[in-house]
Amino acid sequence: MVDQRSLLVCFFSLIGSLTIVYGFSEPFQKRRAKQHQLKSLGAFAVAFDANGAVSSARFRHLIAPEFAEACDELQVVDLKGVVRIRQSLQVLTRLKSLRMVILSVSDVRDEDIQLLPKISGLRHIWMTNTNLTDQCVEDLAKIDRLEILKLDGTDISADGIERLRRLRPNVKIEGGIRAQ
Repeated sequence: MVDQRSLLVCFFSLIGSLTIVYGFSEPFQKRRAKQHQLKSLGAFAVAFDANGAVSSARFRHLIAPEFAEACDELQVVDLKGVVRIRQSLQVLTRLKSLRMVILSVSDVRDEDIQLLPKISGLRHIWMTNTNLTDQCVEDLAKIDRLEILKLDGTDISADGIERLRRLRPNVKIEGGIRAQ
């Protein structure tokens, strides 16, 4: 037979658990709804910061045009492996909080790089294993706040890398010439 004290302890423990679950459920439900919305706009994976804002998103396909309005606080976008990337980059130009773009193993072309200076907060770009050439060097140099540029496995020549270093001496440029 269960005594009264044990029953009361169980009862108040249950009430405390329900309070905790209820207290955390609303933010969780909001994050879940936001995640579902962003996935419907092309995001494959979404991460949130401590305040519940979307901090990063990874894509396998094109970014829907409505994505910029749904996620204006986004800081990192991973477009690794995405094809027809120009359309996605056009969407990203509307994000003011964007700090990092990963374009590795994508079909990014020299003419697509013209869109990157339009992303006002952009600081880090990874473009490893792409077919970029020296033709994009001047456009890369126009990215005002650029701090780190990863170029391993591109077709940008040693002269192109050196020209970029002269144009932007404060930018840390990693890699450059594709291994033969």
